[in-house]
Amino acid sequence: MGANGIYGLSGSGLDIESLVKMGMMNKQNQYDKMYQNEMKQEWLKEAYVEVYDSMKTFKNNMTDFKMQSNMSAMKATTTNEDVVSVTANGAAAAMSHKVSVSQVASNAYIMTGMKVDGSGNKVPATIDFASDANPGKNYLMDVLYSSVDTIDNGDGTYSYKLNGSSTSVNGSDVAIKLTLKDSSASNAKTHEVTLTYDDIIQDKKTLSDLASTINNSGANIQAGFDTANGSFSLYNKTSGEKNIIGITAGNSDTATLLNNLHLASYNAQDNTLGSELSFANGHAVEAAKGTNAKATIDGKTYDLESNKITVAGVTYNFNNVSEVGRTTTVNVSQDTDKIVDNVKKFVDMYNTLLDSLNDKLSEEKYSDYKPLTKEQEKDMSEDQIKKWNEKAKSGLLYHNNEVRSLVSDMREAIYTPVDAVDSKYNSLSAIGITTTTTKGHITLDEDKLRKALTEDPDCVYQLFASDQDSSYIAGSTNTNKLTAYEKKDDYKNTGVANRLYNAMTENMSIFEDYAGTSKATDDQSYLGKLITNMQTKMTSFQTLMKSYENKLYDKYDAMEVALSKLGTQLSYITG
Repeated sequence: MGANGIYGLSGSGLDIESLVKMGMMNKQNQYDKMYQNEMKQEWLKEAYVEVYDSMKTFKNNMTDFKMQSNMSAMKATTTNEDVVSVTANGAAAAMSHKVSVSQVASNAYIMTGMKVDGSGNKVPATIDFASDANPGKNYLMDVLYSSVDTIDNGDGTYSYKLNGSSTSVNGSDVAIKLTLKDSSASNAKTHEVTLTYDDIIQDKKTLSDLASTINNSGANIQAGFDTANGSFSLYNKTSGEKNIIGITAGNSDTATLLNNLHLASYNAQDNTLGSELSFANGHAVEAAKGTNAKATIDGKTYDLESNKITVAGVTYNFNNVSEVGRTTTVNVSQDTDKIVDNVKKFVDMYNTLLDSLNDKLSEEKYSDYKPLTKEQEKDMSEDQIKKWNEKAKSGLLYHNNEVRSLVSDMREAIYTPVDAVDSKYNSLSAIGITTTTTKGHITLDEDKLRKALTEDPDCVYQLFASDQDSSYIAGSTNTNKLTAYEKKDDYKNTGVANRLYNAMTENMSIFEDYAGTSKATDDQSYLGKLITNMQTKMTSFQTLMKSYENKLYDKYDAMEVALSKLGTQLSYITG
């Protein structure tokens, strides 16, 4: 039985399936050519996208070579690292600075530390646990109450003793109410921390839980309980004298809790703890405040909330107070090693992209290896298919015009001198970057680069980072300003990194229009539209093939019926 009819009735002995397949051979060949052509275009799109991605990466990397901190790198050293540590950026001048620190910035900080004994002396404090129930667990109820009946009275209340008096409370009532303030500014917000009697009696919340609740309150204050030494602490996460720790006890239980913690303010300037703080119901206490840093740099005094400041390209970190009458010297000089390393990175990145492009332009093309059809793949192993496709995909960008144009732009960018550089070191070759092959591969003469940096410290930065108007360059002595009528000279005044960045941008736009930015075909690129149209035609052709196949079956069906009738008639006559 065939797909569209019953065969064998006539006794003809014809292999109808084979006849139909032969009849479809021409159509199948046409479809296979369409399929192979469509696959070729998909591969070509992928090849373009691969180059596009390489350009995008290279373009992003060029930003690093336009930065003064990389191409005009400076370094700073200090004669007293204990007092001040320093770093320098590319804008710093090679010179010395004098620094003295009279005060370092600190954070407001309070902790369990000192209390006054019966004789009025300050002695190390430990947290008072009013109950002996289980002080090792640091339960809040043990810090607060002399005894607690934790059995619910049946109506949601608890009974406990405080200062010898029996009290009954509702479990949902607020037991602990802290109002925190982290800034002395007039518009500073307050943050409330509350715990109920259920929390501290039934749920047995601890000092550690209290610390977590404070940390989640929204205040710029970090709390903690150190189980190792039994110390509770709070500190403002931001330094400076306006950043404080303000605490208001909202009820008597809260005041009792705070007083039992024996909190004292830490003084970072002399590394001491102050007197024990005292808290009363409803009374606001400014428990601690930070300090500002006070330092003098080159004769100018600075009052700062933090221990860090950047002046004239040098970043100072204040670590300690200077000895009376002594200053620290900061020396700034060019960081030649960093500049050389960055130039090496540039050479490597440039060669990586250029060499890969040249490889694609010269990659051997195997014209006899076309994309495999599905039918051909059925008779091949995975390894055979892989090796075949490697050759079929080889040379997709052989002598490609877009890639050649990109290579040309790259080579022009590094060969053309930069007119904005007002010295003899106005080209890459002058600082030791030259080509070693006919295809533009470059190498660096490090000794020549170091000599150039010695004679003209700003030359590398200007060579790479110059923009059309060279007055943009920090420290440039060039007076060659462009007028509106001299825009044709923009390219000559543009630094190498900017030229390459712009070249990538322009060529990426061309590649994007032609092939898009991904394998997807719905990107409105030329190849995307072409592939989509080819796929549509292939689908239509498959419909046509099916129709043609059905006609062949109908034809052979009719032939079989006719032969069967003829056979019947012949049997009747000869019967």
